[in-house]
Amino acid sequence: MTVIVACFPFVFTKMLPLLTYAGLLVVPVGAIVFAEHVIFPRIGLTRYWVTYRKLIHSTPAVASWGAGLVFGFGLNVLDVMSFYYLFIPTWFFTVILYTLMAKKYGAEEKYPEEEAELLAFDRNVEAFQEEQARAYKMPVKDNTTLSKWLHVVSHTSLGIALLLACNTMFRSPEMFAYQANREIFYNIGFVCTVIYFVASYWAMRRRKTLTESQDGLKKPISTPSLGG
Repeated sequence: MTVIVACFPFVFTKMLPLLTYAGLLVVPVGAIVFAEHVIFPRIGLTRYWVTYRKLIHSTPAVASWGAGLVFGFGLNVLDVMSFYYLFIPTWFFTVILYTLMAKKYGAEEKYPEEEAELLAFDRNVEAFQEEQARAYKMPVKDNTTLSKWLHVVSHTSLGIALLLACNTMFRSPEMFAYQANREIFYNIGFVCTVIYFVASYWAMRRRKTLTESQDGLKKPISTPSLGG
C-alpha cells in the first residue's frame, strides 16, 4: 500500500500535465463535431456540407483545430489563466470560429439532391440491418453438464486472477512482499488467464453448435412429389 501512495506525487507532477496536453489536443475536435451536429441545424446551416461538396478535406475544420490550439496554449503562455482551465475557452473559441468559416466555405448553401441521396442510402442501410436482425439466430441456452462445468472453470480462474491482483496491490506493505506477491500473480495469474480463455471459447463453440443444430431441426423438410 505504501508503494501505491508513493506513486501519487509522480502521477500528479508528471502524468497530469501530459493528460492535460492530450486533452487539449482533442478539445477543438469535439467543438467542431458539436458545432456541426448541434448548432448548424438550429441556425440554418447544412450538416455534412463537406461530403455534399465532395471535398477531400475540410479547410474550416483543420484551420479551426489549429487556431483553437494556438488560442488555448497562447492563454497559458500569456499567463491569462491556469493551464488546467483552458478547455472551456478553447472549446467556445473553436465552435465560433468553425461556424463562421464553414458558413463562408459552403455550409450556408442548400444541397437538396445530395441530401436526398444520403437519405436514400440511410434507408437502404436500415433495411439491410432489419434483414440482418430477422436472420439473426437467438443463441440457445446450453444446459449440458459439460458446458456448466466450463462456465464454472472460466469464472473461477478469472476470480483467482482478480484475487491475486488485489493481493499484490493491497497486501504488499513492503518491497519484499510486493515482489513475492507479484511473482505469484505472474505465474498463477498467467495460467488462470489461459484456462479462462480456453474454457470460455470451448463453451461458446458448444453453444454455437447447439444453436445451429436447433435451427436445422426447425427448418421444414421438403419431400419430392410423386407425380407421374
